[in-house]
Amino acid sequence: MSESFEDFLKKVMAGTGRLVEKIIGEAHKAKVSVGTRGGLKPILSLESQFTPAKLREMIAAATERICVPAIPEMKGQSALEIGDGPSFLAPRFMSMQARMALGFEIGGTPSLRQGDSTRGYVTRGHASALPFEKELFDYIGARLATSLQGDVIKAVKEIGRVLSPGGQGFFADFHPFGLYAKKGTERMRAVESTVRGMEDYYKVCRSAGLRIVDLREAFIDETFRSLFAGEEIQAYRNVKGSPLLIFVFFFKPKGK
Repeated sequence: MSESFEDFLKKVMAGTGRLVEKIIGEAHKAKVSVGTRGGLKPILSLESQFTPAKLREMIAAATERICVPAIPEMKGQSALEIGDGPSFLAPRFMSMQARMALGFEIGGTPSLRQGDSTRGYVTRGHASALPFEKELFDYIGARLATSLQGDVIKAVKEIGRVLSPGGQGFFADFHPFGLYAKKGTERMRAVESTVRGMEDYYKVCRSAGLRIVDLREAFIDETFRSLFAGEEIQAYRNVKGSPLLIFVFFFKPKGK
């Protein structure tokens, strides 16, 4: 190997080393400048962008679009809706000739009058301690995507307990990869939540005696655009494309 070629290789290696050092240096500067003027903007959590009422509206809209078309025949069936905010599935169950429909609201004041049999009965409580006897309902639709849900594992186990063998339904949770606050009191995803990935839902349902038949995702996309106006549009643009919800469709196998 000639002297000149060896010198050429040394120069190339030295140049490559300086380039790598420069890239690492620039990355370090970018990391330090996060949140500072002129630097990269920090990723904002969904709860810092939207009010609780707006988030409930988005969750209801996604449920209407993804889950309502999948509701089976309700005639003669008993059905339960679990959710935060206004109940909108229980009245639908009644219109589909369900034998019994009950709206179970997580926290807050009931949005429907207690004992209104034409729109479904309404009660309140905690999703992790449903006040019903086991195997009472043939269908359950649960919007667990709320900071009031507590431990989602306990809530799903309660769903499995009160669902009759052969029954089916769905529950909605915050997408495990969504932009949620990690600290502070104003959090969408409950501190107790231990779900970190899609595979965890299979484990959770299995422990509750349920079997998953489908998983569907909801992202903040163009289907949500009509929900925003005025100053809200910028917040929508900030998080457009972000994961919002995961819908888990399940059934409870009949015993042998």
